[in-house]
Amino acid sequence: MKINLKANLNFSKLSKDKNKIHINENFAKKFFIKKTISHGANLVLKMLNFYLRKNKNKQFKKIEVIFKKPTYTNEEFNFELKKNSINLVSNKENNIKIFFKIEKKNKSTQFVNLKKLILEISRIVGNHQNKPSLILQFKIFRKKNHINQKKVIKLKKNIYSLKYSNSFYTSDTLFVKLKEKEKIRFVKKNNANRNKKKVLLFGKNSDLAAYTSNYLKSLGFRIKFFPNYYFDRKNFKTAKFKLEAFLKDKSFDYIFYYISPKIEPYKKKNYKFLYLDIFKIIYNQTKNCGTKIFYPSTKYIQYKNPAFKDYIASKIIAEKWITHNDKEKLVSIMRLPQLRSSQTYNLLGFYEGSKISILKNKLNSFIK
Repeated sequence: MKINLKANLNFSKLSKDKNKIHINENFAKKFFIKKTISHGANLVLKMLNFYLRKNKNKQFKKIEVIFKKPTYTNEEFNFELKKNSINLVSNKENNIKIFFKIEKKNKSTQFVNLKKLILEISRIVGNHQNKPSLILQFKIFRKKNHINQKKVIKLKKNIYSLKYSNSFYTSDTLFVKLKEKEKIRFVKKNNANRNKKKVLLFGKNSDLAAYTSNYLKSLGFRIKFFPNYYFDRKNFKTAKFKLEAFLKDKSFDYIFYYISPKIEPYKKKNYKFLYLDIFKIIYNQTKNCGTKIFYPSTKYIQYKNPAFKDYIASKIIAEKWITHNDKEKLVSIMRLPQLRSSQTYNLLGFYEGSKISILKNKLNSFIK
């Protein structure tokens, strides 16, 4: 199952939610999401409909919705139905969780009124102050009084609460205003055309790769990205074949290795596969050409942050392997601080870390 851009446009018209992060790719690129996402309200309605089709004699007394991750336009997903909850699952992760209480159906219009309320939440949040917003969570209850309300309260810097009700339901919504990524422009140097050095970048969707590409282009470097490819540990032989076939009979002056999975605190992950196993293939294939490699590591190694135990351990293993095997000193290990990027954006609306522009000094020391 997936939602395409046309469906996003249709839902925007239905809900009157004019939030451009759902319908305009160029606008979405300005934020951590990088590309358009499906309306949370649309996904929730589909999830609730999914439950009711299997339970036609039931209706919702209470629902609580938690948006854990955005669901992108054309992203494949499915629903997992449990006794008192529904999950929207994509790539084996829960993007949305809905908890609910049900009761026996007594009014045929009950879901119609619930749908109207959810559409109105989408409209109010999506159009608030004409700035892009994301819903973090909302709760909806059966109404116990006759008082209607519509009130937006600013809780802190860019986090808001919406209290809204109609004739049948009342709701409490938490949403966040999105902050644009750091804007960076490079002016092309007068002597740029004199520099014909070739650069290969891994990690095409990385903000660090985009910054590096734009900066080196301004200096006249010739840039090539390794094509988007999902490296899967289960298909290591296929990954090895693709890498070796791509690198065969090619030579580059510099390689920048920005391949990285989503780094999540307190989550057990095998980072080593990408940080070392795939890197080894690239290193062994290019070392005879004298290609210099920029290998980003992390300053977290010094602090041994327990939240990123597996991430730090994999970087330490990779650094040790490079130090032991790189006899020609082709690889430069750059221990970087946490940088503001799509990976370090949290759903409370903040880019965590230092400005990505501090990368410029590291690049200059590497290419000098």
